[in-house]
Amino acid sequence: MKMLLKLAKDRPSWTLTAQPGPAFGPFHWDNRRLGAAELCALQTFPRGYQIVGSVMEAHKQVGNAVPSALAEVLGVEIRRQLLGEVNLRKRPTLIPEHRDDTPPAGPAIREVPVKYANLIGEHSDHPGAGLGPGAQRRRGSRSGDAALQ
Repeated sequence: MKMLLKLAKDRPSWTLTAQPGPAFGPFHWDNRRLGAAELCALQTFPRGYQIVGSVMEAHKQVGNAVPSALAEVLGVEIRRQLLGEVNLRKRPTLIPEHRDDTPPAGPAIREVPVKYANLIGEHSDHPGAGLGPGAQRRRGSRSGDAALQ
């Protein structure tokens, strides 16, 4: 689930979901929803490509799409292998160029509250829905099983 995940200035994007909702990201690092042009850029659509519809409809369309650069690489390789075209360009045109003007990563906005500090670090996986210690305690109190309390 990608709820409330933000983009980082210095890391790859989270995966776009095809079923967006009001609390689903990825979100811009300035705490705002991404616009259609930004979503298209994440999926390597050509600059200036326009999506018809609302931002939510654009998010769904772009989330369902195969990244354009991947489609280009596959198309070139199919032409090379199946059609024997050996003089095709080597570098895909839709892969964005590296940019040196990317803003540096910003500092964390605030510290973790003390009451949550014990949650930092490695933990065992959750055992599943209804199998955690809280659910077991509740089940035990309903059935009269004092061993689970």
